[in-house]
Amino acid sequence: LRILKLVYYSTGMTVLMTALGQTAKNVIYVLVLLFLLIFIFAILGHDLYGDPVTGNEKNWGDLPAAFFTLFSLVTVDGWTDLQDELDDKGLTSSRAFTIVFILLGFFVFFNMFIGVVIMDIQDTTEEYERKLQAERRATLHKKKQAILRRQQGEINALISQQKSSEYKTFNELVEDFKQTLHHTDPMILEEFCASIPFIDLYLTSLDRQDATIFKLQGLYYEIVATLTTLLKESEEKS
Repeated sequence: LRILKLVYYSTGMTVLMTALGQTAKNVIYVLVLLFLLIFIFAILGHDLYGDPVTGNEKNWGDLPAAFFTLFSLVTVDGWTDLQDELDDKGLTSSRAFTIVFILLGFFVFFNMFIGVVIMDIQDTTEEYERKLQAERRATLHKKKQAILRRQQGEINALISQQKSSEYKTFNELVEDFKQTLHHTDPMILEEFCASIPFIDLYLTSLDRQDATIFKLQGLYYEIVATLTTLLKESEEKS
């Protein structure tokens, strides 16, 4: 029995065993209905075909034999041989009896039994998947909460560090640093675009850009003149 402990290590087997346990109640109901159907047809078969002289005493002579015969008909195992034995006795009306019982016993109750099991297994599997999704969402929520708590702690630490420092804001720190500088120390200009060196450099770049555009225009005119000359020569030759 130790090998049964392996079931607990397999999630699929655990779900299947749980589903089979939950189907027991519904399966019992279906089996009770099937037993009642077999019981009713066993009494009818015994009365109609159980006569020792004109009937088939081997298969319908008593209720236990009739039960076993009907069980064979439910499983559709060798039902043609059972029907041939009745036909040999001249009981051709038994064909309707056999067809009705097979339709009710096999196509209705037997398939109902299989359907109940499949539906319960499907419901259990869907419930297990919902539990897995809920556990994943809970795990993800815990991770998010942990990250938020860590970030909140870091923010609180920065706030407490700022309160314990000498300066309240970053601007105060910058202004105090400027007062410590000398006139000979290099310092980044706050408005670089308004400085004289930048304006001189910008105007020089514009002059060079204008000179380059002028040269490109002259080159463009020369190319147009050359193409016009080649076009006239080609027309004269043609």
